[in-house]
Amino acid sequence: MSQKLKHYQALDNIITHSLLALYGEVSKQGGFWTVKKRNEFLVKFIKPKVKQAHFSTCKSDLKAMLCIGRKASGNLEKKLWDLNQLNLDYRDQFSQADELYILLTHMYEQHQFPSMLDSDNSMVEETLYMSEKEIEQGFDEANHQIKPLAMTVKTHRLQALVDAVKAQGMYRVEVDHVDEHEVIHLLLHRRKSGVDEVSS
Repeated sequence: MSQKLKHYQALDNIITHSLLALYGEVSKQGGFWTVKKRNEFLVKFIKPKVKQAHFSTCKSDLKAMLCIGRKASGNLEKKLWDLNQLNLDYRDQFSQADELYILLTHMYEQHQFPSMLDSDNSMVEETLYMSEKEIEQGFDEANHQIKPLAMTVKTHRLQALVDAVKAQGMYRVEVDHVDEHEVIHLLLHRRKSGVDEVSS
C-alpha cells in the first residue's frame, strides 16, 4: 500500500469523524454555535489524535488543523470541508486494486479479519487468505477487476464477514463451498453502480 493511500485513509477517517462529532454535538445541544465555539470543539476532538499511531501519516496535517482552529480568524470546520473535497478528488483516481486493498484494510481494522497471501496449508482462524496468482489473474493491466476473486477463511463469524463486506458497498461475497477441513471458500464479486458485474 502506498504512503499516499495510507495518508488518504487516515485523513479521510479524521475528517469524517470530526465533522460527524461536531454536528452530533450541535444537534444534541441545540442553539447557534459560533465559529469560535465550533473551532474549540474540533480542536478538543482532534488534539488527542496527534499522538495516535493510526494517524501518524497525517500528523503534520493534524497540527496544521489545530493551528487553524486556535487562530482568532480561523475556521476549522470550513478547512475540513475543503480537505474533504480534496480527498474526494483523490479517491476518484483510485484503481479497483486500490479499492480492494482499502476493503481488506477495513476488514482488519474494523472487524478483526486480517488478510494474508496463501503460504502453506496451515490456516489461522479469522484470517482471510487469497493467492497472489488469483489476485494477478483477477485484474487487467489497468487494475480493473475482471472476475470474482477467490478467498478462503476459517471462521464462526461468517455472517459478520459477509455483512461487513456488503456494508462497504463495492463488493458482495458468495459462499462457494465449505470443504472437509471446514475451510470456507468465498468469491468476492465487485459491484458496479449497485448492480453486480457480469462475470465470465
